[in-house]
Amino acid sequence: MLDRLARSVPDARDIGDTLTRRGVTLSLGGSIYDPDDPMGKMFFNILATFAELEVDLIRRAKARRAAEIAA
Repeated sequence: MLDRLARSVPDARDIGDTLTRRGVTLSLGGSIYDPDDPMGKMFFNILATFAELEVDLIRRAKARRAAEIAA
């Protein structure tokens, strides 16, 4: 979900700040997370960190496959 919204933690934070200014909250599994609340902000940042990790792992795997094919 968040990995489709932003590709890095700073990008996600900028988007989160914009959404907060617009009064948007995050709803996951029936729970509401307010990105303006300290716990909501922490949760959002943790999700963004995992999304960035996923993107980095995918890039690394693609680069490794390309190097194997080229060898």
